[in-house]
Amino acid sequence: MSKKSPIAATKHLTGVVIASVCLSTSAFAQSEADAVYMAGAERVHVGGLMRETAQRMAVASCFFDAGIEVDAYSAQITQGVSDYDSYLTALTEGDAALGIDTAEEGRGLNSTIYSVSSQWDRFKEAALGRLNGEGPTDGTDYVSRHNLNMMHTSKYLLREIIADYAIPPALLQSDAFTLDIVTRQPALSNQISKEACGLITGNTVMGSTTRFDKSVGRFDASMGALINGFDSLGVSAPPTPEVRASLEAIAADWATLKADLEQVAGSTDVTLALSIDQQFEVINGKFDEIIPAYIESSKSGL
Repeated sequence: MSKKSPIAATKHLTGVVIASVCLSTSAFAQSEADAVYMAGAERVHVGGLMRETAQRMAVASCFFDAGIEVDAYSAQITQGVSDYDSYLTALTEGDAALGIDTAEEGRGLNSTIYSVSSQWDRFKEAALGRLNGEGPTDGTDYVSRHNLNMMHTSKYLLREIIADYAIPPALLQSDAFTLDIVTRQPALSNQISKEACGLITGNTVMGSTTRFDKSVGRFDASMGALINGFDSLGVSAPPTPEVRASLEAIAADWATLKADLEQVAGSTDVTLALSIDQQFEVINGKFDEIIPAYIESSKSGL
């Protein structure tokens, strides 16, 4: 949708100073009111879901390729395709169920969404192909090799959404950045799970010790920032005591899970990989429960 442009210049006031000021104030107030309906926080959330889903599909693909819980993980791939398609539709056409009531009218952002869609179409084709037993036509495993590219493409789109929609009073930069971090945690969860699966099952494309260690460190640091706030990085403190308590509960789950993550190096125990993924599923479910509170908090100043 079209964005409200800032007041271009201050008019030179003459004999109608009071009238002009009143009109300008009224127009600005209307701009603020209109901004309420931009659904910026919801769009950031959907962008985060896209980033998360790209890695969820990679996790499922790793287990599927290793012949582990094939039915369950093939269903996750199918669900991921459906979800990602719906998120793209929400960003372009709107989706009231996701809190986005209007279509995107910004030409620049629509162009970025189109680029993401083009890459997604190729990724989706490869993901569905593996479920049908079709080998890669170019001699490479497209899903394994390009899942990070898909995630980073989604991340770039998210940055563009924040740049367009983090417009006070509709969405403060600090709220947008905090939403970015809190919605990044489930994506990192999936990335860590994927790397653990790859390392344990010997899938060297899916699993890299360097990426694994980096993602674990990033998830850990982000938990501390979310619980305590990190003003210098733009991360706000929890919006309510209840959210803080939920984050502390997630941190406790994370502390337990890290003990399993420390066993990944050199392991070939697929039950360890499954346990890690199942624990992350619980953690991600708890993040799903608190993200709406962050979205609601972003509107508290309106």
